Formats: sequence, structure tokens, C-alpha cells
Amino acid sequence: MEGWTKVFIAADVFQAKLAEDALKQNGIESHIYRGPDPNFPAIGEAELIVPEDKAEAAIGVLQENGFID
Repeated sequence: MEGWTKVFIAADVFQAKLAEDALKQNGIESHIYRGPDPNFPAIGEAELIVPEDKAEAAIGVLQENGFID
């Protein structure tokens, strides 16, 4: 998606949802991109993307909440 950037790769969709919720609580819009197999959306990695102008703030929130180092 143009204007969006990946800030986090989660081990699974559940972890991505927790990270997405942390961003939402801090007023940062985000979307989860699930892996290549739509038949099993809960299995495999999921990417969390945010608007490019919110990437730095999003990374800070994710660090504060222990999702990334």
C-alpha cells in the first residue's frame, strides 16, 4: 500500500492483533497483512503496517509495550 510502511512482523495473527491494539490505544492507525495463505489466516507470520508519517511513533509504542527491542 502506497504511503504505508511495515513496522512489525509478528509470529502469528494473534500477536499482531495485540500490537495493533497497543497502537490503536495510542491513536495510531494500523492494518494487519496476513501471510500468503488466506485459508489459514491464524497460521504464520503477519505484518503490521502504519502510515509512513506515523512509523517512528508506532515503533516507539511497540518498544514500550515489549513487542520489539
